[in-house]
Amino acid sequence: MKQSSLTHVPDMETASFERWQSLIRKYSGIWIPANRQLFLKTSLLKRIRDLNLKGYDEYYLKLQDKSWASIEWFQLIDALTIHETSFFRHKESFDLVQHVCQQKINQSANSNSDCNVQIWSVGCSTGEEPYSLAIALEELSLNSLTEKGLRFYYGITGIDISYPALTSARRAIYSDRKLHMMSPDIQASYFNRHDGKHWRVKENIRNRVLFLQGNLNDIAQSPKRNYDVIFCQNVLIYFRPEDRINILEGLVERLIPGGVLILGLGEIINWNHPELVRIDEKNCLAYQRQL
Repeated sequence: MKQSSLTHVPDMETASFERWQSLIRKYSGIWIPANRQLFLKTSLLKRIRDLNLKGYDEYYLKLQDKSWASIEWFQLIDALTIHETSFFRHKESFDLVQHVCQQKINQSANSNSDCNVQIWSVGCSTGEEPYSLAIALEELSLNSLTEKGLRFYYGITGIDISYPALTSARRAIYSDRKLHMMSPDIQASYFNRHDGKHWRVKENIRNRVLFLQGNLNDIAQSPKRNYDVIFCQNVLIYFRPEDRINILEGLVERLIPGGVLILGLGEIINWNHPELVRIDEKNCLAYQRQL
């Protein structure tokens, strides 16, 4: 396919679209609904152009070659997912995280024990969310612990399917536009100027966040590490309704008793789990695992 032919989007027959739909879901779990066929075609055509291939069919056949496709899949999935985000994107959710973690700090102080908080950022994209979580925890009051000589430990694990997004997350360099939701004091405390238009997250915050490549479609194979908070927003929209339920059940298994699952508003409707209770916050969709 010559580059000039990409000034328009070639048609894709229904059978071909369904074949691509099935292939992408099988590999990544991502579901492209019929009303997003143009988006799929445009994304495929970008890769076809970059690879100098002839069209949809040739690209599809090459993805069957596991040795060739092992790297290419990361490029295609990156094209199919949206990485537009910012720090503290949904303030109410971060306020809830702070409330939950502050309670745990105070409970640990009352029991004369150190406090350890572990948070999982699911679909962490280019890193704004996990770094926001780390900053939120840095802003907590530790007086009840320090008065007794106790310590506070925390860690954030960010997982995403996209290697390019994770590379950006580890670099931790962001434009002025990405930081518009935070105050100048927070910027000064947790960022250094990188150049005239960019900031970089300070090293002590970067060291608190571990980034891993992972696929929610394979959540059953992921370690059943116990988390105090699982933050999963703007991720479930990529999956079919029945796949969302399987993912949510896997997330619940990785919450400690008393742990909190925070989802994006509207991402799941009329969902209940026998081990969870809905948290009464009208501006957040969150659940707590029963003790």
